[in-house]
Amino acid sequence: MKNDNLNITFSIGKYMITILKFTYECQTWNTPSHSHSSNSYELHYIPQGKGTLISSQKSYALYPNVLYTTGPHIEHQQYPDPSDPTYEYCIYLRIEETHTRQRRKNTDQENIMDLFLNYPFWYGTDHADLPVTLEQIRREIFDPKPGGALMLEALFIQFMVKVLRNYKPASKAAITSIPIPLIKAYILIEDSFLLEYDTITLEELSRRLGLSTRQTSRILFDRYGQNFTQKRTEARMAAAATFLKEGSLSVSEIASRLGYSCPNHFHAAFKKYYQMTATEYKNRYLDRP
Repeated sequence: MKNDNLNITFSIGKYMITILKFTYECQTWNTPSHSHSSNSYELHYIPQGKGTLISSQKSYALYPNVLYTTGPHIEHQQYPDPSDPTYEYCIYLRIEETHTRQRRKNTDQENIMDLFLNYPFWYGTDHADLPVTLEQIRREIFDPKPGGALMLEALFIQFMVKVLRNYKPASKAAITSIPIPLIKAYILIEDSFLLEYDTITLEELSRRLGLSTRQTSRILFDRYGQNFTQKRTEARMAAAATFLKEGSLSVSEIASRLGYSCPNHFHAAFKKYYQMTATEYKNRYLDRP
């Protein structure tokens, strides 16, 4: 069953989404390697059968309840298991940002769409009951009823929301690249440590990036060669050195400013980092001509 003449358009936040193709079929053939153009996405859901997906030279098992997305310029190919071929729902769509004058501000909707768009490739399992909506879409397309266009628009909106719910940061999805623009990620990371060294947590930083804590930790290590605790300690110690040089706060006050619950913890961390006590550091700096 295939319909590649759809033109169903709706908006989520600042993004306009156009559904162009819907298919549901048993795949008994090998799909050759291919990719999609800018702003184009294919969403695949496997309700039954087995197969193999290959993307970026990595293999992923296909089995019931697998959901995966192939975004712009992501090479991918698919092979069914000859003894138990995959059945697949496939939706092809385009996503474009609307012009400023057309936008209606909705931060929640924009945030959840940003999370989707930041993943050029996503592979995981469905936790939002997608089969119910997909089956309703299939019936509406191939057995239309009065008001079918309105019903399909509503169902595709529901489908997208369910897909987006699967993109929660804590999901154990596989990705092939860092799922946000690098420059944006690094600016956000560095600002968080620079301005919030006393309160920032790995969980909060991960939430801001739209990633799991494991993915955030990987970015920190790949970019800075440090884990979260080391990076936060570096930021705290840099702030401590600045406060000590200013000379207006006591060591206990500085410990509190840095977010240490106990001054002794600060003293130990400072000595380990600078190989001298905070008082020694302060005196050494103040003794300079």
